[in-house]
Amino acid sequence: MIKCRLLGLFVFLLVGGASVARAEEPPIWRQAGMKLARGAINFSTGWIELPKQIYLISQAEGWVTGALRGPIDGLGMFVVRTVAGAYEVLTFPFPVPPQYRPMFEPSFVWEQDEVTAADGPSSSSSLP
Repeated sequence: MIKCRLLGLFVFLLVGGASVARAEEPPIWRQAGMKLARGAINFSTGWIELPKQIYLISQAEGWVTGALRGPIDGLGMFVVRTVAGAYEVLTFPFPVPPQYRPMFEPSFVWEQDEVTAADGPSSSSSLP
């Protein structure tokens, strides 16, 4: 009987005492503050999308396409980033989207998009 109790206690301590490994989330106030900062930065730097898109399209598809289509894509991304920044500033106290995640990637204008980084300007050039 004592062996069963000791075995039960051992199993309880082993299973019950084990901690589940999980990533620590920052506190709510820090997530809300990051959303506010991200929104203010995107609202004020959205105009940088115009030259950025001209450059990226010129590197990927040539200078003529970059000169013609780059300003159109840049103007579109300028509007998207600026409106998203204003939305994040106005809604920073609320967890929308869930866990205060950014509305789109990349979060800031100076970060490189994962797709752009994977393709890169060298993928359009081919060697014989």
